[in-house]
Amino acid sequence: MREKRLIPYLNDSQISLVELVKLLSSAEESGDQHIFLFHCSAKDAEAIIERKAAEGRLRAGRMEHLIGGSDMNRMPETPTIVEVRWEAAAVDLSMVIKVAEVRTKRVLERERSLHGKFIKIYSDKQVRAVNVARLHRSGILELRIQSHDNTNKYDGDLNRFIRLINPLFSIAHFAETSLSTAKDKMWARRDELRDLIRYTDASVVDEKGNRVRAATGSDTSTLSDSAAGKSVDYMLREDANAYCSDSNIWFLKSDKLSNQVHVLLNGASNEFAIPRKCSAADYEYVFNQIRHFNR
Repeated sequence: MREKRLIPYLNDSQISLVELVKLLSSAEESGDQHIFLFHCSAKDAEAIIERKAAEGRLRAGRMEHLIGGSDMNRMPETPTIVEVRWEAAAVDLSMVIKVAEVRTKRVLERERSLHGKFIKIYSDKQVRAVNVARLHRSGILELRIQSHDNTNKYDGDLNRFIRLINPLFSIAHFAETSLSTAKDKMWARRDELRDLIRYTDASVVDEKGNRVRAATGSDTSTLSDSAAGKSVDYMLREDANAYCSDSNIWFLKSDKLSNQVHVLLNGASNEFAIPRKCSAADYEYVFNQIRHFNR
């Protein structure tokens, strides 16, 4: 990527340094994340994202250097707000806040056999991670936390992120947005949506905590029109209080989606995850589909 695509385009002035920075910035913001959804009234959201008021809060928080530009510090010593920007058309549609931090990642260097034992050698490397808050004019708030390799629990990361962006707006204005409607609708319509979504795993839970789980034998199979899937349908049909708790789905490649995108609908009630990096356009497509089915 660097040697064959980016550097030649830079050298030939086919892409500017500003365009390159924008490309890399966009790439690090989409996918490989756990996304938590909240909402407030459109009136409150419009007041929060109003530029003059937001710039005043930046100055009050000694972050005036972010007005009109981003902080290019690649590896800050502590989690740091490095960018505040607005996405606009005729009016400002959303405000985006990006936080960068350094994490230690364990990377496999090599493997070898020694005296009948199999040895794996790892090294610890520091990597840049970014968390993103995007508040829409409509009142929808996304808090995107970059995924960890060794945990599915993000309460601590989410709380630290909320405290860090608190000078720009308070989470007290917001309520959690449950994704239970999206989970139920997509599962109920899975046969109808087989060209859009592929199910590889789904669980349903009743009010007593009893659970039925259906899973395919491989990531190329689907639960649509399968006996395993019908076992989940049976529990939902027989127990009015049962609900779809977890879903493991793939949005399929189409003329609107450049590559299939894996999505996990589990964890907190307002949480979904995209385990791998994707383009900003593909993230937007998946995000809008989940919102559509959650109405």
